[in-house]
Amino acid sequence: MLDNSQDFVALRQVITGILKEIADISKCQSIGIRLQKDGDYPYYAHAGFPDFFILKENSLCAKDDEGNPILDNDGNPLLECMCGNVLKGRVDPSLPYFTDKGSFWTNSTTQLLKSATEKDLQSRTRNMCHYSGYESVALIPVRSTDKTLGLIQVNDPRENMFTPGDIKNYEDIADQIGVVVSNAFEIQQKVDIIFDLLTKYKIN
Repeated sequence: MLDNSQDFVALRQVITGILKEIADISKCQSIGIRLQKDGDYPYYAHAGFPDFFILKENSLCAKDDEGNPILDNDGNPLLECMCGNVLKGRVDPSLPYFTDKGSFWTNSTTQLLKSATEKDLQSRTRNMCHYSGYESVALIPVRSTDKTLGLIQVNDPRENMFTPGDIKNYEDIADQIGVVVSNAFEIQQKVDIIFDLLTKYKIN
């Protein structure tokens, strides 16, 4: 949905500013936002993540041994790991690390991986956050009406960086980001139409 909005320069500036404010509020080391592009959800803006992490985790699409995308039952790219679970709504709010709004959070990836089963986590996870030294991890879906546009990711190597109240605040912020992203996409569509018309009239 949001492929064209990647060209809307003001959106990137706004998102980058929002991420900086979240970093200041949360005191967390690494912040990012993923937005939909061509069936995947790469990082649209990020700060504090090491280069190797972004290189390894930028794409969420599962691939077969030949490097071809694996599709789900609906014919869409299969999204891996906990980010994929949050983006696709594969969550169980009855478990303590999921919320009613579909977020995931933990204050200790070490303890989570010791206690939770693959079934509890809703799918096989890559565990790259844990391997990279992150203990506190929060994944907050960004939505507009019934569409999931992306997610906010907040990571820190220290334990106990979040409270339930913090997660609720991040969810409120994510709701507003969803409005901004959706509006930016609509603006970009209108701008594209204007330039298409200008090109058409110029040719004529």
